[in-house]
Amino acid sequence: MAKKEKFNSKKVTISEEELSITKIGELETTEQSPLFVLILFGFILVFIFFLPTIANLIKAPNEKPDYSLLEKPQENNQEEKPREEPKNSYYQYSDTLSIDLEEKIKINEFALVGNTLSFKVTNANETRFSFQKDNYFLELYSEEDTLLERIYLGDTTVSRETDMVLQFALNSNTALYMKKLSFAKKEITDYPNVTLEKNENEEEVLTCTKDKETLTYKFQKEKLFSISHVVNYSSTISNYESILNTWQTNSKKLNNMEGITSIFVDAGTGFVVNTTIDTKTAKLNEVENTSYYPNETLAKVVSFEMEARGFSCK
Repeated sequence: MAKKEKFNSKKVTISEEELSITKIGELETTEQSPLFVLILFGFILVFIFFLPTIANLIKAPNEKPDYSLLEKPQENNQEEKPREEPKNSYYQYSDTLSIDLEEKIKINEFALVGNTLSFKVTNANETRFSFQKDNYFLELYSEEDTLLERIYLGDTTVSRETDMVLQFALNSNTALYMKKLSFAKKEITDYPNVTLEKNENEEEVLTCTKDKETLTYKFQKEKLFSISHVVNYSSTISNYESILNTWQTNSKKLNNMEGITSIFVDAGTGFVVNTTIDTKTAKLNEVENTSYYPNETLAKVVSFEMEARGFSCK
């Protein structure tokens, strides 16, 4: 390798020519190695990569690093958390039981005579109170919290500033073992699904019976489209004439409505009413019968609520 020449100021010669370059000395440069360039370039890249970490380390001790850029942004279409079911309040049954169901709605004066349960509902509000608003059910339990019977209350409305005594015929087993009760709110999502049988026309059928009545509901893909209601009374029952007149009047009214056909037959020893309803065309909001559900009502709704009205459905 050539030896560098030492700078000597005595050898400096200054030219007196105008605008000329004056050379005061010359330094020899060492030949640069490619390996050195690669190492330097790598060091710069590493320094840039770790720069945020180095900056955080030299921050004041009480200054927290900003992790907001590292957090995964929340999506707008996140799935909602499952709705928590409200816990029902269970009451020990007694004739002195008094329940404040809602604001200015009191239930008391419970009585169980034979298989009949009764209680008084007091509405102190300036507006009427409907159990249907929150879809109330009365649930009756044994001492071991076994559900004995469920009663649908949605058909009942109490006028403003008045009292109403409600009576319900219980199953004999319920009347014997009932020890607790609850006024439970239900939503459609709480109703259990049902499995329907199909007839020869491949229609889904649900048949509900109680005493003198049989209602046959037909569904397509579990959505209601037809109702058949048969009532059959014998003349041997008490208060027969009053019941006959009521159903005769009701049948005539129904038969005059669009989408409904009702036939009344008086056999002398009893009467039969056969009513068929096309729910697609019938205006059921004008009919005073809670067993008649509007078009496309889900099968599980009909089954659950009709059974809570004391019907046996299958």
